[in-house]
Amino acid sequence: MKRILALIPLIFMPTIIFAQDDSTFCNAGLVPDGYVNFAAMPTAPNFPNDGGASAPITVTLPVTGVAGLTVQVTIPALQSATGGPIYTVSEGNLSFGGGSASDGELLGLQFSSPVTGVGLVAQAVARGATFSLQTDDSSATPQVFQNAVSNFTLGPNFFGLPLQQVSLNGGFTTAYVIGANGPDASTISNLRVQSTSAYASALKSVPTQGLQQWLRSESARSQFAGGVSIWPDQSGTGHDATQTVQANQPVGVQADGNACKTAFEFFGNQFFNFNLPIDGWSQMTVFMVAKSAVDPLSGSYSSDAAAILWNENASWGNTFVTPYQADVSFRFGTTQVNNQPIYTRPVAIGQDFTITRAVHNGSTDSLYVNGLLALRQGNKSSVLNGTTGAGYIGQGINNTFFNGEISEILVYNRVLSANEAASVESYLRNKFGTR
Repeated sequence: MKRILALIPLIFMPTIIFAQDDSTFCNAGLVPDGYVNFAAMPTAPNFPNDGGASAPITVTLPVTGVAGLTVQVTIPALQSATGGPIYTVSEGNLSFGGGSASDGELLGLQFSSPVTGVGLVAQAVARGATFSLQTDDSSATPQVFQNAVSNFTLGPNFFGLPLQQVSLNGGFTTAYVIGANGPDASTISNLRVQSTSAYASALKSVPTQGLQQWLRSESARSQFAGGVSIWPDQSGTGHDATQTVQANQPVGVQADGNACKTAFEFFGNQFFNFNLPIDGWSQMTVFMVAKSAVDPLSGSYSSDAAAILWNENASWGNTFVTPYQADVSFRFGTTQVNNQPIYTRPVAIGQDFTITRAVHNGSTDSLYVNGLLALRQGNKSSVLNGTTGAGYIGQGINNTFFNGEISEILVYNRVLSANEAASVESYLRNKFGTR
């Protein structure tokens, strides 16, 4: 079997992330829908009286919360200098009475069907103890993320760190906890599981009525080979975003943000084109997950450097949404003069991804930031007008370009109900780990 390593040494220093190519895993972004209750483990036998290693123990437990999914938990041969039970379970914590007798393996997990993520906490009474979480996967060797913390005290200390592996491909069925702390006691707790159905269920929560464009960064399969020529529309309406000029093609980011999800990076003159006529609409909703690296220059038009923009064929017809560092600029173009809503953030967002929702509902335009109402203006012209179907992602007017990353865009030709909007934002918040 091939084991793929996510190394988590327990030495309390600031968190560090090391990246390599061909990512299929991430150490963040676990969205569990099940857990394993170690309390269901049977009472353990004692270590052999002669001081030898224990025999392996295998128990099959249900993954609570995921119907039909089980996990075969294996405690391999352990070595103890003191005797007593091979393991104990208390308040959901699985504690070993000794260390690995051979290759460092402390716990094996064999799932009855593929899962897309596993998370747990490993703890030890030892100075400088090290654990790692390894998984098997049929895809290319993935990116390795390493979180490091250190404790420089001289005496033993009980400390621990969460270990997580999240597959960005088809999932895995086996996982192992490896410990390098000798015969010292170790504890495993909070074993959480993300099933293959978790993401599919989340997708189903997104309403599709009126959905005209749905751009998900993971749908562009070739994005890690350099610039991307097409961002496929997943709404079923065929409003793909494309870029045939190689020099202007946005580049795919493999893993960024709190949940290490993919994104498209815009840092120069990169942009996508699309065609989606919106003239005549009296309702419209745009969701966007993005972050801005910089703010536009002082004195710029609000439609400069737009994250998404529909061009105009009449004055004040531009329609756009742009989440900048310090503010959010947007407009639903109707040719209404001085229609220029801008929301100034209480504090700049730095490098955080945010969820922006802009809504045109007849004579009222609203803006929501991370699910909260940020701005509402009335007395608007009701029908979108003066806007062509020619759209851009990453380019504003006057050949100005957005600087930042965009992960997901949804465009509706209607206003969603409060429950529908909450479902979309819950899906996006869980997926991207936004605040």
